[in-house]
Amino acid sequence: MAVNPHSPLLDALTWLDYAFQPAGEPPPVDAAYGHQRHSATVVSDSENIPPKSCESDGVIASGTRPVAVYTADCLPVLFADRETKIVAAVHAGLKGTLAGVLTRAVEKLCEQGCAPQNLVVAIGPAMGPCCYELAEPQRAAIAQNPAFTRGLRWHQHQPVNRLAQRPQAVAHQQGVWFDLPALATQMLTEAGVPASQIDNVNVCTYCMAESGSSYRFNTHFGSGYRSRFSWIRRRPMPDDAA
Repeated sequence: MAVNPHSPLLDALTWLDYAFQPAGEPPPVDAAYGHQRHSATVVSDSENIPPKSCESDGVIASGTRPVAVYTADCLPVLFADRETKIVAAVHAGLKGTLAGVLTRAVEKLCEQGCAPQNLVVAIGPAMGPCCYELAEPQRAAIAQNPAFTRGLRWHQHQPVNRLAQRPQAVAHQQGVWFDLPALATQMLTEAGVPASQIDNVNVCTYCMAESGSSYRFNTHFGSGYRSRFSWIRRRPMPDDAA
């Protein structure tokens, strides 16, 4: 069954459209998105027309054109500013999150007149701590950086996901079970976004979403995977035609 989750916080903003699409569905035909490199690069949509015309992991809309990201376990993160009505889409895997892509997105939005306290953020389907095993040497290396220590969330014992639609991941690395959405939330709040304005849809791509959603599931079983597009746009307003 395809999973097409919603964010109550974004649903409350009647001036925008968005979607965390099922794996394999194409984005809107006019969507702008970058050639993603797990970087902290965030650009304007005008730099990604046609799609993937530049390397970036975050795209900010300059008007009503949809902006999008594609994921297959990483975090798709959608931003909307309640005052300026500027929106953005960000791809945040572990490498990009640690590189500061979410912090950079907030900074770039502020450069365009947004304020952190006005931002509403939704974290879409991604591999959850129920299935995201992080090798111990990798966890230890990350933990040596004090900038990330507060936001790191891991479990020595695998959390049980009672909403799982198929078996959870089996340990392969004798590591820890890592909560990437929690790290992203921590970094967003440290950038000034109120915690009450951050949604996590809590859909694990490995054990909850539709078949083909997870890159790591594919590495374990060779079942194939398809990119999941998440996008957001401001609806056209009467002033846009002026």
